[in-house]
Amino acid sequence: METFDLGIAWDNEVDNEFVNELNDCCLKEGIRPYLIHAYNFFSSLKDITEDLLSFHCFFDRSSDDSSTFGGLAEFLKKKDINFINHPDNVKNSLDKSKIHSMFISYGLPVPKTVFLKSQEERQVLEAKIQHVSVPCQLKSAFGSGDESTVLTVNSLDDVLRLMGEEEDKSYFAQERVLPIKLEDKPAWFKVLYCFGEIIPLRWHPEIREHETLSLRQIYRLGLHEIWPITKKIKQACKLDFFSTDIVMKEKGKFLIVDYVNDRPDMRRKSKFKDALPDEIVDKVIHSIVSFVKPIKKYGSQGIRSKSGKD
Repeated sequence: METFDLGIAWDNEVDNEFVNELNDCCLKEGIRPYLIHAYNFFSSLKDITEDLLSFHCFFDRSSDDSSTFGGLAEFLKKKDINFINHPDNVKNSLDKSKIHSMFISYGLPVPKTVFLKSQEERQVLEAKIQHVSVPCQLKSAFGSGDESTVLTVNSLDDVLRLMGEEEDKSYFAQERVLPIKLEDKPAWFKVLYCFGEIIPLRWHPEIREHETLSLRQIYRLGLHEIWPITKKIKQACKLDFFSTDIVMKEKGKFLIVDYVNDRPDMRRKSKFKDALPDEIVDKVIHSIVSFVKPIKKYGSQGIRSKSGKD
């Protein structure tokens, strides 16, 4: 059997640059990567099944609804492999009702939220919508966090119409949270959690651009509570690498408005206006390599639980 230090699976072309740069960084640091994409998926799966191929660590960047890649991480769970974001924890984070309940149990600040099913009677849906009030945000109840899937609805009829377009889907409606302004900019923050490091970025919801924050800004603006909130999110979701959206609704009062995204967008701002600053992408790549190094050294013993529990 040939064992590589890091297996990386991805199916989205926008990830090409990130995966290739991670691959190059691994090689420079003496880590053997193995890339799984559409062109070699079935041959790789055959080798894994026949115990000809394995990994010390596995990083799944494939999409939630990929018919080709679906089940690969679940299959690898049966092997003696460490994961960046264990599949069990990913599954929990994709279920918004489950992660919402987890957040509440951990005392995390979340907006008023109700979960909607298309088979519910109109009176039930109306009572739920009245609880969060309109206008509110309607989102899919299952899947990775993605701002493009957020819809603003102004009435119960809007909710029913949108839900009727895809009757097999479940949704959640969340109160609309408007951030206050700090330094004449919305107090909306994209926060990356990366193997213990917390990286808050200012995000502009209207122009969809990220902006780095210095430590001086963070303390001057009173953003230090982002750290304990993000640490609690980590305790709840148990992911190694994720992003979340945290908004300051009032001075000193924060709300988590987009829960967790287990596959943060890793495009570079130098190429895409709405992407992450280049230095943040570089930091993430080096953090991944630093995470894998001890696993390479200790092999199957690893440095963490393979069960998905910390």
